[in-house]
Amino acid sequence: MSAVPKDTRTRYQAVYARHRLNCAVETGGRCDCSPSYWGKVWDRASNKHRKTRFMASANAARHAKEDLRVSLQRGTVPVSSALRVAGAIEAFLAAAEKGSALNKHGRRYKPSAIRDLRGALERHVQPALGRQRLDDVHRADVQVIVDQMTPEWSGSRVRTVVNAIHSLYAWAQDRELANHDPAARVRLPAMNAKPRDRVATVQEMEALLGALDPADALPYALAVYATARRAEIRHARVEDVDLELGVIYLGADERGRKSRAAQRAVPLVKPLVSMIRRELLRRGRPDGKALLCPGHKPGGKNSGMLSFEALQARADAAWAPKGKDGQPAGRKVGERITAHECRHTCASWLDAAGLRPVVVSALMGHSTPAHQPGAARITHQRYTHVLPGELAEAKTLFERWLTAANEASSVAAEHKS
Repeated sequence: MSAVPKDTRTRYQAVYARHRLNCAVETGGRCDCSPSYWGKVWDRASNKHRKTRFMASANAARHAKEDLRVSLQRGTVPVSSALRVAGAIEAFLAAAEKGSALNKHGRRYKPSAIRDLRGALERHVQPALGRQRLDDVHRADVQVIVDQMTPEWSGSRVRTVVNAIHSLYAWAQDRELANHDPAARVRLPAMNAKPRDRVATVQEMEALLGALDPADALPYALAVYATARRAEIRHARVEDVDLELGVIYLGADERGRKSRAAQRAVPLVKPLVSMIRRELLRRGRPDGKALLCPGHKPGGKNSGMLSFEALQARADAAWAPKGKDGQPAGRKVGERITAHECRHTCASWLDAAGLRPVVVSALMGHSTPAHQPGAARITHQRYTHVLPGELAEAKTLFERWLTAANEASSVAAEHKS
């Protein structure tokens, strides 16, 4: 008996019956199974036959063949792939890592983007849809995932999952594995009404940084004094710091750059200069190619780079010590803050220091200011620019404001005592 199912003609032209492996047809007898039926149509554009899906009856296959013929005449690319969602996810992620799957800008996915895609697809999509055929997934299926995530997950996380499905199906459509994007027009939940970002005072930040090991304090200091993003901190090299000029070049490594605007020179204020000098001296003046903020463990999934998850855990333990029983043990230094909140803190400090919004925007690595009172949007998008000398003036204003904030805090403390 053949190991391949046998196909036989039916009374309809170009419609065939697919018999079971144990059917008597295999040995020349009459069919004693319940076959499936399929049709085929010649596709002149691609110079090959296109097959329909398997149907329960010959008549259904005949109608499917006619639908296929009409779709080809209209120029719609039909899909007959049996690829499952789980297999598509595996193939897509492998292609993203290889560089053959590109993002919406036509560029390779960054390692951080691939991690986000993997987390979203493998954690939320594969368990729910993994066994379905890729082209059998519909908008309602994705909506179920969104609705189930909404009570527990943030609006931002839900959007990450939906965007990952967009990316998966864009890749699949380019390879004629799917005809539609089931994530299109999905109803998304509202974003969190209450912002989670907090802003620390200068004194709070000094206390929090002072409680950390110098190596752990530097990443937070780069965020709160130099607007650095997490990816920019992870990829920053020693050679990106010019202590003589008093600047740090953020986004120099493309892997840590969010956009073109993220590649920028940020002036180093005195507190940050002191911390960088001390840390580089402690490390024995490392080579310029060395990471400015290396990870604690070489190798592993971070390849020797800083893990912000591990960093935050160490910081939380230092700021609010706890015993083995999970109860407070020791003096609490202050309310926890994340590196992203440190960046928000820096933006607030720069604004309080009196810098023009367009200068703050340049320092933050934003393409354009989100809002500038007294100016139309097109004005600061096309005609408002950072003037020569304003970045140096920004350093002066920022340092002056930091000093004044510290002095005001000291005066207030003296009055209390």
